[in-house]
Amino acid sequence: MLRDICHHYGAVAAVEGAGFEAAPGEILCLFGPSGCGKTTLLRIAAGLERLQSGSVELNGKVLATPGKETPPERRPIGFVFQDLVLFPHMTVEKNIAFGLGAEADEAKARIAAQIKTMRLDGLAKRYPNELSGGQQQRTALARALIRGPKALLLDEPFASVDAVLRRRLREDLRRILKEQSVAVVLVTHDPEEALALGDTIALMRDGRIVETQTPAAMFEAPQTPEGAMIFPGSQTLYGAIEREKLITAFGDIGAEGLVDGPGMAVLREGAISIERDPEGACQITDARFVGPGWMVDLASDLTADLTGAETIRVAMAQKPRIGARVNLSFVGPGIFIYKNQ
Repeated sequence: MLRDICHHYGAVAAVEGAGFEAAPGEILCLFGPSGCGKTTLLRIAAGLERLQSGSVELNGKVLATPGKETPPERRPIGFVFQDLVLFPHMTVEKNIAFGLGAEADEAKARIAAQIKTMRLDGLAKRYPNELSGGQQQRTALARALIRGPKALLLDEPFASVDAVLRRRLREDLRRILKEQSVAVVLVTHDPEEALALGDTIALMRDGRIVETQTPAAMFEAPQTPEGAMIFPGSQTLYGAIEREKLITAFGDIGAEGLVDGPGMAVLREGAISIERDPEGACQITDARFVGPGWMVDLASDLTADLTGAETIRVAMAQKPRIGARVNLSFVGPGIFIYKNQ
């Protein structure tokens, strides 16, 4: 558990009052854009950054407060770095054994068990340059888990893996992590990755955690635009809130309970209905086949009059004619309105 963490690099605030908690057996995904403070939080939890404000706790024990910190090597925490950091001159089994400090017979048994758990059978004598990306990742995980940590920190674990392999490795990683029953905090800026792996997702923006929910709760009732946007196919539409309506270049959307001022809508797939009309207020500017239908870009005649509105995407079953005129309407439930931040 991290409580009220603040961290500055000179005059730059990297983290401002952030905190989270992951239970044993839970995978918490720390999600947000590059530079929002995710990796700084992980390094503070591991003891690799000196704590400036707040506290780090694990299983009821305080690991760090300002001026009093448990050294990284004495924290029961495993850390897998973005680039895995395998020793190139060591075999798989020696990489896993590094720093174990157990008796020889006990070490052999534990290493063999980790090799089996990570499905690295037959690879124990290989060197990192002889392994695939997935095998290297499992070796790094085995090395982090061999000491039996109470928590595991993963910093962008798929950063060096190509997109096709990444999808397959996610299933393996979630299975392995669940079998270990440790508290896991995984940093990512990939929304698909956060949804595929996280039991809970903590959203970061500008050094703060702005929303923490399960994926299901975030889907039903996102508290922030980031929470609404994390799901595939979502898009934003900006406008002005006037008399409980969001006025946009593509039409008005109900904004009950929100005061007047700049606003935005997050629109999920299926939230926009399209109707062909020769006198329509919108024009089709592009169309791409995405299977089984087409993804269409639209521009509005009112775009020049309202800032922040350029194009919007809509799915269509049949290929449309570029330049055709249409009208749009907005239908729930995948519409979320927020005051513009």
